[in-house]
Amino acid sequence: MALDRRPRAAEPWREVGFGDKIRRVSVVEGYRVTYSYPRTFRFANLNAERSDPSRYAEDKRAVMPKLVEMAEADGGTELVEFSDRSFSGQALTKRKLGGTTLAKAQIFSDEDSVIVTIYFMNQLPENRRFQTYEEFISLRDGFIRGYTECVAKKKSIPKRR
Repeated sequence: MALDRRPRAAEPWREVGFGDKIRRVSVVEGYRVTYSYPRTFRFANLNAERSDPSRYAEDKRAVMPKLVEMAEADGGTELVEFSDRSFSGQALTKRKLGGTTLAKAQIFSDEDSVIVTIYFMNQLPENRRFQTYEEFISLRDGFIRGYTECVAKKKSIPKRR
């Protein structure tokens, strides 16, 4: 639906946190993308941000506990970790359909210092692709798998000089 590049004049960081713990994570470049299925409202908001390579390990350690803390604070959610190809990640998902955001996922690409954050959105039933919780989980998992496959494929294509 939409693609926005992070403004060059933006601060070279973003704040992350939960509760009273707020930390700055480096961002040297990034994109914000909104996805939807045909004739539906938005399904996912994705932020792909490249950390300063010298700070990536620290940045990753700063963002990973956020979803763990959110899961501990909200018993109505489930946190899962995953890895696919050269990516690792985690997804925090509500246990039932409700509210505006159904899940949040983070994908880490250690090879190129990129942290991807995806917010999976809820809509009224007539404006979304899924009708049941199981259908949502299938679409969420398929989206994450498709995204990592696409990025892995692009990484494997030799760059022209």
